[in-house]
Amino acid sequence: MAFRTSWPAVCKLRVMALLMPVVALLATAAIAGVNEDLVKAAGRGDQPEVKRLVAEGADVNAKSNSGRTALLYASMKGHLEVVRELLSRGAEVNAQDNYGWTALMWASLNGHREVVQEMLNKGAEVNAQEKEGWTALISASQNGHREIVQELLSKGAELNAQDNVGKTALIWASLNGHREVVQELLGEGAEVNVKDNGGKTALIWASEKGHQEVKELLIKAGAK
Repeated sequence: MAFRTSWPAVCKLRVMALLMPVVALLATAAIAGVNEDLVKAAGRGDQPEVKRLVAEGADVNAKSNSGRTALLYASMKGHLEVVRELLSRGAEVNAQDNYGWTALMWASLNGHREVVQEMLNKGAEVNAQEKEGWTALISASQNGHREIVQELLSKGAELNAQDNVGKTALIWASLNGHREVVQELLGEGAEVNVKDNGGKTALIWASEKGHQEVKELLIKAGAK
C-alpha cells in the first residue's frame, strides 16, 4: 500500500522537474518579447507604449542584436519625451552599442540638439569614443551641426581629439564644407595645422573638395 500511495507523488515530482525548464524558457521568451517591443516603441517615439511596457517589466537597458538600447534608438531618432521617460526609469546614459556609439553620439550626429542637452545634463560622457575613434564633437562637426558643436564644447568636449585615421573635428568640418562649424571650431582655438594619418590638413582637404570659403577661413587662422 505504501508503494501505491507514494507512486503518484513521485510521478508529480518528475513531471514538475520536466516542466520547470519549459516554464522557465517560456518566461524568458516572454520577457525577451517585451524587451524587443520596448526597443521598437522607443525607436518610433511611442511614449505611452514605452511607459506601459516598462510598467509590465520590460528591462529599460535591454539591447537589440546591434547592442542598442531603447535610449539609443530614441536618441538616434530625436524623440525627446521618450528619452526623458527612459532616463527617469533608469536607462544607462552611457550605454554603447556594438560599434561603441552612445546615445549622445547618435543625437549629435543626427542634429537633435534638445536630446544632446538632455544627455549632457544627465551626465553623458562628452569625450567617449566609438570603435573608429569618433567622439560626439567629431560626429556633430562632420554633419555641420553648429549649435550642437557649441553645446558639446561648453561641456568640455576635447577640441582637437583625433579619430583612428587622425582626423579632428576641424578636418571633418573642412572636408565637408561646413563653414559655420569651421568658424566655430577656429574661434574656440582648434589646432589648424593638424595632419591626419594620410598627411593631410584641414586646408588640404578644403582645397581638394573646392570649399573656397572654408579655405579662406583656415588661411586667415594660420593654416599652411
